[in-house]
Amino acid sequence: MRTDHGGTKNRLKRTLFIVLSLALAAASFGQSQQTPAAAPADTTPIVKGTLDGPRVAVFETPKEMCDSNDVPDAMARAFRDTTGTVHLIAASTDLYQSLGPTLESATHTCDLGFRSVQDGNPAEFNDEVWIDSFYTLDGKKIAGLSHTEYHGWSFKGECHSQNYNECEYDSDTFHISYDGGYHFEGFKAPANFVAGFPFKYRVDRGPMGDSVDSNIVEWGGWYYAMATDSNWPPNCSGQTGPSRCLVQGGGSPIRTQDVFDPSSWRGWNGTDFSVEFVDPYLGPVARPEEHVYTPVQYMDVVTGIYIYQPANVVVAVLWDYFDNEYGPEGLYLSTSTDLVNWTKPTLVITLKDFLAQEQKGNWLFAYFSLIDPTAPDLNFSIVGNQPYLYYVRLDNNPPYGRVLFRQPITLAVTTP
Repeated sequence: MRTDHGGTKNRLKRTLFIVLSLALAAASFGQSQQTPAAAPADTTPIVKGTLDGPRVAVFETPKEMCDSNDVPDAMARAFRDTTGTVHLIAASTDLYQSLGPTLESATHTCDLGFRSVQDGNPAEFNDEVWIDSFYTLDGKKIAGLSHTEYHGWSFKGECHSQNYNECEYDSDTFHISYDGGYHFEGFKAPANFVAGFPFKYRVDRGPMGDSVDSNIVEWGGWYYAMATDSNWPPNCSGQTGPSRCLVQGGGSPIRTQDVFDPSSWRGWNGTDFSVEFVDPYLGPVARPEEHVYTPVQYMDVVTGIYIYQPANVVVAVLWDYFDNEYGPEGLYLSTSTDLVNWTKPTLVITLKDFLAQEQKGNWLFAYFSLIDPTAPDLNFSIVGNQPYLYYVRLDNNPPYGRVLFRQPITLAVTTP
């Protein structure tokens, strides 16, 4: 099962979930692309959220599982195919989904949409794959950005550490469906490579790698997603000196004008979208620092981005239960008009309040996303004032059950 993905703090989530799981466009894209003009974060409309209704269990393990790896192990995403059928997906490395005429009526099916091949060669970027970011233009051909993990501990000689987290190598890969999202297929490297570190896997030298932690939205003629990564090498500090970080952990936007071309995605370098991601297994990388994105403020724990139609801004969902970076540990929202500058996150609900609604136990919460059942687009990337909040509750005690919940949430604009 998934260890989860994300930046510096998300890497801690990986460790946590490993423990839990083991217990159970064109050539011009290479040039500098300036970001569109945008309002400063301090003048961007702020969106607040309030949970205002009971939660509903959408999928529950173990009673609804199709096999042992059929668990809600990613943020819930949805899209419509050419027949109008809604596909709701929050899958693990075996992709099962819920289908129905509406978001609320979608029911879990046991038609396997994709299965990871567990390739032991890190150069293939094809070990454990979570297809969790989808986009379609016509409801028939579906692009899938995938969080891909190489698990060195699963292969002889690839891990000597007792800390499995040190033997993980993450990347973003591309998959596609030609039948409306019922089944997905991959590509052989390097054709599957979207983004990742410009460094090869090193035994016991992880954690390292990129991860797409959001859905995809179209904004100003570009398609955006949010990626996260972690500091690397291990125990690095700062950006100068012998122990400097070659990769600075955090979240940042990536973008393209062709969601079906995995090589066209570009990252933010602090000034423009000119970071080209390179596959380090194709040959020596002369200046690796030029192929690492620059993190932006607040996005190190992002799990989804959406176009909030009433205010014409992009709203990000942030789940932080590690520190007081924004305030109490919990669920937050932030807004932007350019996906680079974000408003200070506003609190929706604290982790303490989430736990207060549970019976006694050892609970975890993860994988938060918004989906509006009345979204006008095929990709459910647009939300209004009353979408659903989706999230997963994980039981850290046997039998380690998981529940995917949805709960009504009201969004409203406040004055900056």
